[in-house]
Amino acid sequence: MRNRERNRQTTDSTSAQRPAQRGSNTRTAAQRLAIRELRKPRSAALLEAVGRLDSGLDEQACRALAEQVSAQYAKEFGGGVPVGLLATCYLGAPFVDHRLNLIELIVEHYTPASAVPEPYASARPLARSGAYAYVEVYSDGLVVPVLRDGSAVVG
Repeated sequence: MRNRERNRQTTDSTSAQRPAQRGSNTRTAAQRLAIRELRKPRSAALLEAVGRLDSGLDEQACRALAEQVSAQYAKEFGGGVPVGLLATCYLGAPFVDHRLNLIELIVEHYTPASAVPEPYASARPLARSGAYAYVEVYSDGLVVPVLRDGSAVVG
């Protein structure tokens, strides 16, 4: 009888701890909403605008394009605007990738030897892989690769 009682107490105390442990590993409602937003496909207009970065635009045109992309993100994703995007550059040698900073509204092209600033550095291997249209970079370091069909790869 004592063994049964001890087993029941152990089971009761273990099950009482489980929800707290499980709860600490689950995402908050805000995080789930943010991830749901990030999973939304990017529009054809957004993909087209980002693709125009390889057309050798002058500084003023690049700035206007950055404003357009930023506005498109704000429209489609509310507050979910990345700090910038990193993508393979098709302008030709010596450039291999480029960065569109949506905060400062600048575009920079990089050679293979160029150092890409943080938080973009972690996105560079994904951008250079050629598997994605571009990679979104968020202020918290989150990187979200975007496929050519507009779907986002979110974990």
